[in-house]
Formats: sequence, structure tokens, C-alpha cells
Amino acid sequence: MLSSSSALNSRPTSSSSSASSVRSWRTSHGPHRVFVPHSPMDLQLGHRVRIMLPSGRISTGTVRFLGHLQGEADLHLGVELQTPEQGLRDGSHRGHSYFECKPGHGAFVPFHKLLMAWE
Repeated sequence: MLSSSSALNSRPTSSSSSASSVRSWRTSHGPHRVFVPHSPMDLQLGHRVRIMLPSGRISTGTVRFLGHLQGEADLHLGVELQTPEQGLRDGSHRGHSYFECKPGHGAFVPFHKLLMAWE
């Protein structure tokens, strides 16, 4: 049986292979693992996420809150969005502040509206 490093080294190389084909997102801090959370336990505050907003648009942001909102049965994510969306919040819901962000940059979505995440 080959070790994983031996198996990787035994692959044929091609000039079309490049770092852009690696399935990871890169930032100034290096590569990050992309995953689809199957449970809220898979997420942590600070994870980057792609979510479906109440408007149906898809947006990217950072998890700032994970839990139950006052008056809501479903578990929700509080996300600070990368770009503002008209009609969205500032991290508060029904008069209660769950996290702080600029007006229009805060969204609360049920866990099932989470599309993907990365660390």
C-alpha cells in the first residue's frame, strides 16, 4: 500500500495543472478548507460563509452569531456581510442586539439557508 505522499508523488504531472485548480479559497492568510456544514456543530464564529438571503440573493460574509433568535423556533446564523444589502440589519433583531456591524451588513438566516463555509 502506498502512503498518501507516495500516491501524490506518483501522479503524472502536466503543465495545465496549477494552483488555481486546488479546491481551496485563498486569502492573505493562506489556503482555507471549503466545506458544506451538515450541522450547526460544524460551524464556529469567524467562519466565512455563503448564504441565501431572504431576498433570494446569494451573499458572502462572516459568522458573528449562531443560536436562537428571540421569538424564532429555528436556529439562525447572524452573518456580517461582505457588501451591504438594502433592507438588511445591523446585527439586531426585534430590538435585541446579537452582534455589531455597519447598517445593511447584518443578516439573520436559518441554518438551512447556509450554502457553504470555509475556515
